[in-house]
Amino acid sequence: MTQLAVLPLLEVVRNHATDPDLRHLIDHDPRERSWLRLLTTDDYELWLISWPAGAATDWHDHGSSSGAFTVLEGRLTEHTFDGGLRLVDVGPGDGKAFGAGYAHDVRNATDAPALSLHAYSPRLHTMTRFRFHGDRLEALGVERAGEQW
Repeated sequence: MTQLAVLPLLEVVRNHATDPDLRHLIDHDPRERSWLRLLTTDDYELWLISWPAGAATDWHDHGSSSGAFTVLEGRLTEHTFDGGLRLVDVGPGDGKAFGAGYAHDVRNATDAPALSLHAYSPRLHTMTRFRFHGDRLEALGVERAGEQW
């Protein structure tokens, strides 16, 4: 298994995002996020995530996996911290790519549901959860695939 570079992962999600059937593969739950792993290859895995209004991931990273995502419907706001809090608005067709160990909190801060497509390489094995203190991130613990999600 190889790890795809960050930019090819963005190409992966953008190429798969052109599939019109994606929007019908998952139901929007009005109360909580829902997700579906669509594909696992030797190089990456692909996830479809439905976001009700107000949903958030909380602060986390993707362990040793690089990642990328694009928004199919609605809008998401990505919160990152690199010595200062940064917010990036991600709308339909917009994409974001990141390397291993990248911590963020992704939120649907709107009143409408959103749908996004995510790729990770190599496939997700761990995620570290964090608490944001305004001037730093504190690691809370590591979740392992198959145990917590």
